[in-house]
Amino acid sequence: MVDTHKIMIVDDDPHICEIVQVYCEREGFISSYSHSGTEAMKLLASFEPDLIVLDVMLANENGIDWCMNARSYTNAPIVFLSSREEDEVKISALSYGGDDYVTKPFSPGVLMAKIKAHLRRVSSGRRDQLLELPGLTLDFYAQSVIMRGETIFLTKKEFGLLSYMAQNVNRVVSSDALFQVTWGMESLEDIRTVAVHISNLRKKIEADPANPERIFTIRGAGYMLVARSALQART
Repeated sequence: MVDTHKIMIVDDDPHICEIVQVYCEREGFISSYSHSGTEAMKLLASFEPDLIVLDVMLANENGIDWCMNARSYTNAPIVFLSSREEDEVKISALSYGGDDYVTKPFSPGVLMAKIKAHLRRVSSGRRDQLLELPGLTLDFYAQSVIMRGETIFLTKKEFGLLSYMAQNVNRVVSSDALFQVTWGMESLEDIRTVAVHISNLRKKIEADPANPERIFTIRGAGYMLVARSALQART
């Protein structure tokens, strides 16, 4: 049996919500909508959508801020709708958790094509979503790490750092390489950002962040993720 995808629509314009919902139903999707960020956050928890269509400017609220908050609870693709065409707005929307940006007035057919493309990408990614190491499993779909049976959710940058180190497990990776892979640009010798994010990552996955057993700092070289913690190695 094929799973029916669930689409969540967040827009303060009831007419827009109804249009998107009609087209979603034509595609066989289950949909639900909300007109405010507060309502939408409650709906997010109960509805558990596979994809979210989100207005950039909600009434008295900022959709981009809502997106940033929602990323703590979901990794579902977020497609922004907006009448704003400025590059700065688009860049902010895509930089702070958005996956796509569609300007109003929009073609419902084009929006549906984008929604289906993102759902295909997510579905194909689920087939190869886990990277398992001794005592540590990375879930690429949920952007989380599973340790001792507990799921720990990470930010996009934290997960990017951890996943790159996991793909180079037991090998030293330089701060410059981590910065370039995670931020998509040259570090210009300012690697303090990497150190801050590594520190935050350790707080989430290390039993004692001050004495790490997973992510080691290799002075003058970078960082190394070990396949087994020092504690495990001693037992």
